[in-house]
Amino acid sequence: MSYPFIYEAKMPMSISEKAIISSCFQGKTNGSKNKIMKAMENADRNKDGCFSKDELQRALKELGAICPRWRAFRAFREADTNHDGQISGEEIKSLLQYLRSCGFGK
Repeated sequence: MSYPFIYEAKMPMSISEKAIISSCFQGKTNGSKNKIMKAMENADRNKDGCFSKDELQRALKELGAICPRWRAFRAFREADTNHDGQISGEEIKSLLQYLRSCGFGK
């Protein structure tokens, strides 16, 4: 839910976050890479570079997932290795590999 009186800073992904994402797409077409990167950037509401289940659910919905809540749950089981409720840092690589294995970004 968005409130008109709350200001959200729109900061782009950091260079290191883009490098992590780019390294996951070596040998892939720019179209699939750009599609997933754009969905992830749009979903990161607080622009902290970490993804909560809600943010991931938004990204999956934008990517066309049939059951985005279930898919986000599965992605978290796969990628959130430290079980902190956020996907961040190197966990993003696992997340993107999982999304590609599920056919997203094509």
